[in-house]
Amino acid sequence: MQVEMSLRLLKAGKHVLQEKPAAASNTLCPNHAAISEAETALSHYNSICASIPGQPIWAVAENYRFEPAFVECKKLMEEIGDMMSIQVIVEGSMNSSNPYFSSSWRRNFTGGFILDMGVHFIAGLRMLVGCEIASVSAITSHVDTMLPPPDNISSVFQLENGCSGVFVMVVSTRAPKACGEMILLVQISVLHKYKLLLLTCSPLYLQIFWRVVGLKGTLQLERGNKEGSHGYQFSFHGADGQCKSSFYPFSGVTEELKTFIHDISQATLKKGSSYEAETRLSFVEGARDVAILDAMLESGMRQGALIQVKKF
Repeated sequence: MQVEMSLRLLKAGKHVLQEKPAAASNTLCPNHAAISEAETALSHYNSICASIPGQPIWAVAENYRFEPAFVECKKLMEEIGDMMSIQVIVEGSMNSSNPYFSSSWRRNFTGGFILDMGVHFIAGLRMLVGCEIASVSAITSHVDTMLPPPDNISSVFQLENGCSGVFVMVVSTRAPKACGEMILLVQISVLHKYKLLLLTCSPLYLQIFWRVVGLKGTLQLERGNKEGSHGYQFSFHGADGQCKSSFYPFSGVTEELKTFIHDISQATLKKGSSYEAETRLSFVEGARDVAILDAMLESGMRQGALIQVKKF
């Protein structure tokens, strides 16, 4: 629904900041090779841009690509040398106490909370490694019948550079608090002449980390809390035994909104000529996140079959 609405607004010449996921999963199609919603949407968007002077911006609200922790850690990836192994582990407790639990749109589309939440963690992974995922093999399961299927996914993946990794996500864990943290999301209103509004809320227990092992060191990002501030704990362990660590409070939502406002301001000033918006916000990037999870979901439906990730 949101893709259809976004395209209507774009056709009217309006700039759009759309909620993630960028598009619906394609796993229910009889033939997964069929054109996905994201592919169809991009085709329509390109046609719109070709017919309207001053291309309207289509952005997807993916804050992980703007979190300072990921931005800074990406700069240090070269220090770990060639990547040898990657791990992404996510444990969350989605239950009736969380308002997201009752969101009809999250419960009624393929992939459920795995897709809705998972695009964040895939975006963080892609941001860090700077290399696209080429293929995946996954096993999925549905344990908590109160949640839409699946609620567990365990996948191995291979990057285009040959490095392999694992992606494990559980959204129905009952006791992550002992080793994780409680996130309290609050309502945020952004008042601006462009009338942007963001609403988030509710407690959610999470244990999340990204770990990349290289020939010269290991880098890890972990969700954490420091002096009452929620964010990410970064650590780097070098081959010489040296360790660096830093804590970065959350600010990705603010940064992505600032970037979108800057982009539409510049596009308005340059109306009638093309303006290249920040690629981290682009619909294409959001579509790439969805394509990876889509491949994992299809592999799970096919009992772990190796699936090539669609390219955008």
